Amino acid sequence: GILLALRNRPYCHDGLIRCIISPLEDLLKLSSWESEVFSAIELAFDEVKEFTAKPADLSLVASISPSNLTKIREEFHKDRITQAKFVLSQSIGYNGTYVGLGSEGVCLQVDDKVFKVFDLVRDREMLPPEESLRFLNASYIDSDTPIIARKYYPGVTYRGGHSYAMIKLLRTWRSYGLSHTNLTPDTLVYDENMQTLTVVDIGRD
Repeated sequence: GILLALRNRPYCHDGLIRCIISPLEDLLKLSSWESEVFSAIELAFDEVKEFTAKPADLSLVASISPSNLTKIREEFHKDRITQAKFVLSQSIGYNGTYVGLGSEGVCLQVDDKVFKVFDLVRDREMLPPEESLRFLNASYIDSDTPIIARKYYPGVTYRGGHSYAMIKLLRTWRSYGLSHTNLTPDTLVYDENMQTLTVVDIGRD
């Protein structure tokens, strides 16, 4: 349809037809696709046509609460969390309480602060500079392993809405000249009392 429309345009000329339209028409020729592509796909998936899915009982999965999922993940990564606690205790004297983890590090809470131990980051140059952290009320602590300390923000994980708080957050980050390439609902916390959104995950992104 698009190629036919191009042919009918007043600016269509022989060069356009010869160099663009005709080659594309040959490439998109339906009969060729049916004989060379679709038939090959159909042949490859012949066995799948007879496949019948077995019924599955998902009631157990549906019954798992978010807190249980956190405990399951904590148990699965027990060795990594234990090592992060040891690294933190060597730096500040406390090993902290597990909060969460990701592809970069482990977050541990001590009183009103959260410490992110970057156990999977080997190049410090990949982490945000100290001056950027100041805008977020965060800082590095003295340690061989990179560790960022920041205030613990109480609240609930963001699940939509609160447009005013979101606009205010984005404006604040823009005024600081900051950017974040991994902004997800799970990295945002909404404080109902203060009616504010806060980015709680700081790292390479």
